[in-house]
Order: sequence, then C-alpha cells, then structure tokens
Amino acid sequence: MINVDNIIIENASECFQCGECTVTCPIGEYTGETIDVRKIVRSAQIGLEYYDNIWACATCALCENFCPRNVSIVDTVIGLRSLAFHKRKAPEKIEKVVWDIFENGNPWGGRKNERSKWAEGMNVKNAKEGVDVILYVGCEAAYDPKQHNNVRSVAGILEKAGVNFGILGNEERCCGEPLRNAGEFDYLDELVSQNISDFEKTGAGAIVTISPHCANMFKKVYKNAGLKMDVFHYPEYISKLNSEGIIRFKKGEDVKVTYHDPCILSRLEKFVDEPRKILEKSGFRLVEMRDYGENSLCCGGGGNRMFLEFHGKRLSDIRTDQALETGSNIIVTACPYCNMNLHDSVKTRSLNMRVIELGELLKERIE
Repeated sequence: MINVDNIIIENASECFQCGECTVTCPIGEYTGETIDVRKIVRSAQIGLEYYDNIWACATCALCENFCPRNVSIVDTVIGLRSLAFHKRKAPEKIEKVVWDIFENGNPWGGRKNERSKWAEGMNVKNAKEGVDVILYVGCEAAYDPKQHNNVRSVAGILEKAGVNFGILGNEERCCGEPLRNAGEFDYLDELVSQNISDFEKTGAGAIVTISPHCANMFKKVYKNAGLKMDVFHYPEYISKLNSEGIIRFKKGEDVKVTYHDPCILSRLEKFVDEPRKILEKSGFRLVEMRDYGENSLCCGGGGNRMFLEFHGKRLSDIRTDQALETGSNIIVTACPYCNMNLHDSVKTRSLNMRVIELGELLKERIE
C-alpha cells in the first residue's frame, strides 16, 4: 500500500534544507524536547538511518504548512519509523500497541466484549442488519468513559435526523492509524482489507466517524485500497444534514466558548470554517485562541505520542493557557485525542475550565 523507499527518497528529495520545518515544529519550540526536523529529512535524502527523536513527532503537519517545497515531511518521518520498526529499534510501547491491535482490535488493550459498552441502555441497531450509514466509534471513544457522552450524543443526533444508521459493536476493529504511525504497513494492509470487508457486508453507503483520525485514514488509506463508501467525520455529517434541511440548530443561552482545531481537521482536511458556523448557528459566542485554524497549536497527542511518555512541558498545557487568555472557560473540540489531552491538562492543573466535544455540546440545540 505504501512504498517506504518512495516515501523516503521521493518526498525528501524536494527539500533544500531551509530549516523552516525545524523552526515551526511545536514540539521543539514549546516542550523543550530536541527534534531537528531538517536533519531528519536531510538524513533521509542521503540514505542515512537517522532515528533520533523520530518518535517524538506528533505528525501534526504544521511544518508542512510552512514548507516552501511542499515536502511530505510527515510521510518521510513515518517511512523512517518503518525502517526502525522492522529493525526492532522502535520503543517497546509502540511494539505493544501493535500487538494490542492484533490481539484485542485496539491499541489500548481494552477487551473486545467491552467495545460497545458506551451503547448500554440505547437501542442502537447492529450495522450488519442492513443500514445506510455506519457510525464508526473508534478505539479512544469506545474505551474512554469520558468520551461516551459524546458518542451517545452523536448517535442521538443521527436518530433525531431519521438516519438509518448502525454500529459494528464489539466486532468493530481499530482503523489502523497507530499501525501506520508505527510504520507497520504489512499488518496495516491486512487490517484494512478485513475492515473494508466488514463495512461492505452492511450494505451501507457512508461511514460517519467520531474521530477525525479514523476519517482521515478511511478517506486516504482505505480509499486507495478500494473503499467505495462516502466518509464523514461527525461534524462534517452534521453540517451536511443541516445544509440539506434535515436538522436545524436552535439558539439557547448565550455562552462564550473557544474552539480547539484538531490538526487532522484543520491542516489535512482543511475543515476549519464549518465547526465555527455550527457554533454560531447554535447561539454560542466564539472567541478565538491565539493560534487557530490551519495554524492551530497541536494538543501533542498525534503520531502515537498518546502511547509514549515524554518529559518537558506538554503542548496541551500551553493550549489550555491560550484558552484561558480568551476569557472563556469552555474549550470545544472534535477529536478524542485532543479531548483526552486537554481534559488531562485541565484536571492536573486544577483549572476552572471544561473541555467538551462538539457533539455533546450540540445535543440540546438541534431540532
């Protein structure tokens, strides 16, 4: 599916070593960790096996936003990770993530029979009974209890809209993004084929995901592997339902909120304006943080950093500081990783703030 040699050689060859990537990398700029992006790309250009801090990269793609040569820096890093992984030079925790996906269908080591625990008490249809839309929950949202209210809220919105949807329940597997970030492409190919087969058996024409990471995988990797279904991240689908007149937003109490753009949505999907329009139509008063839109500051959880431990200041701490500057005590986001990291920063620092997913925020403002 992905040719490692092409990733490393063809992408890196466009680089002329200006250093813009190193300067703009939020990991190097804010956390105190040493990550020389230019050196990583240069090593790839000349064929050196350079693995220093390639696992620190959050794959947030901010460097690519500023690259004058449009180098696919993230893919170059993942290509180098693939070489490291197959030479047993990956961190042990990354190897464990791969094995957990193989054995349990998720990177967290959660039990297969607890994947759909979030749906207890709800009459959610099994997608294999035949549906128009698959609600793909994803691993983080399925196993983290803090995410369950949002999943239930999104399911409730789909039900209110009259969408014929269902879930794969305990048979749902990981989308495979952690495998891609680890550079384990062989097993990724196998997993993608298994998932596409399961999706096709439902007869659905579309997939709606809770995580933008899953949506991006389905749109890019799965489409290249033959997936024929339309793919939407849930804010995209809610926006679509609204534009088609199927659902309407109603304004409630005037509440000031700030919105954190997930990297996948803002930089890779260019999905920036729609969440803000949804908040505006729902009567929320949006105040922007210092870094927003395509230049939004990463929460620090992407690129498999969620499974590793790093020292120094956390990007999520810096992001919550930026949120405090706005005068709002509510951070809205649309990504389970961002939700988890920002929530952890708020909790560990005892901040008077609330982190909430867009779906959960909207559940009472849709008619």
